[in-house]
Amino acid sequence: MFGRSFKVASVRGVAIEMTPSWLPIVALLGWTLADDIFPSLYSGWSNGAYWAVGIGAALSLPVSVMLHELSHASAAIRRGIPVKRVQLLIFGGNTEMAHQPKSPGEEFAIAIAGPITSVIIAFVASLLGFAFHNRNEVTEAIFVFILIENAGIAVFNLIPGFPLDGGRVFRSLAWRRTKSFRRATRLAAGTGEMVGYGLMFTGGILLLGGFLVAGLWAGIVGWFLISAAKAETQNLQLESILGRLSARDVMREEWATVVPGASLQSIVDEHMLGAGERTVVVANDGAVLGILSVRDIRRSPRDQWANTPAQSVMTPREKVVTVNADASAVETLLVLGGMRLNQVPVLDAGRMVGIVTRQELLDRVRLVESLAPDDPPAEAPTQSEPRA
Repeated sequence: MFGRSFKVASVRGVAIEMTPSWLPIVALLGWTLADDIFPSLYSGWSNGAYWAVGIGAALSLPVSVMLHELSHASAAIRRGIPVKRVQLLIFGGNTEMAHQPKSPGEEFAIAIAGPITSVIIAFVASLLGFAFHNRNEVTEAIFVFILIENAGIAVFNLIPGFPLDGGRVFRSLAWRRTKSFRRATRLAAGTGEMVGYGLMFTGGILLLGGFLVAGLWAGIVGWFLISAAKAETQNLQLESILGRLSARDVMREEWATVVPGASLQSIVDEHMLGAGERTVVVANDGAVLGILSVRDIRRSPRDQWANTPAQSVMTPREKVVTVNADASAVETLLVLGGMRLNQVPVLDAGRMVGIVTRQELLDRVRLVESLAPDDPPAEAPTQSEPRA
């Protein structure tokens, strides 16, 4: 939806990544500020001054979001929760933690850190803007914009809609009251959906009233909250089903193996069309050389399959994405989904011991859901989740 993120910096070992969606947003915001907002508020500047301040103010937005997210990361690290990375997304950010908070207090402290940081930045910007009032209008304009944007970030994130910070604060309070992380998550996600539908309804009213931009943004943000809340409920369901299982528990211990010189046509006929396999292992005297998938075969012209050996188009072993046998089943599913893979080999001490396919893993989830639609309560969250 947002495009693959790219790394822009690293702070104390935490990678900071940004999605390409920020580039048009910053460009559009800079153009709007330079061509419309600042000229209507401040007169007498040169055209270059309007563009310099507009671009500078626009660039401050991702910086403010980054500081907001780094405060979440810092709060998590101080409580012994490793942070893998921070992503800057179109509607905020994502602080990817190694595991979820273990108590309502930890959840509250990590969630509230972002809005508090944004309020502090807004307060400092207001002091600096006041200091430059009637002294340097250009500098004052930049700090006024930083004040407004950080106040907006704080207010937006305090909306009690999951997965915004306000929704996480609400979950921490519900968790403390109900003593159930799972029940609290369902309450917070349900509240997030209601807030999302409310925003979409408000957006529709604004559109009917002729407020096109405001109506569109309200509708888009509402849709985002609904989607995120539903995704959180689905993640909770996955954790309840797969949370106690490892990759070893869900892997297939037998897999199709072909020799390096086997033709693509014979592999397609015998293993893929014949046996329904989407992946085969290319091995020589028991030594795994690589993996050959449907995607690999598609890269070769069909009329050359009969004369193309598996070794020439396979993914070499050193480039194959793998998981450890002790990795959780949820983490394995996230690898499959995140990397858009249909299967992933399972290693134990560097040796391939099995293979997990996405289809078989999802089939298991559906089977458990059909046999036990009501999840037993579980209090110990184990997986990372996005933060807004």
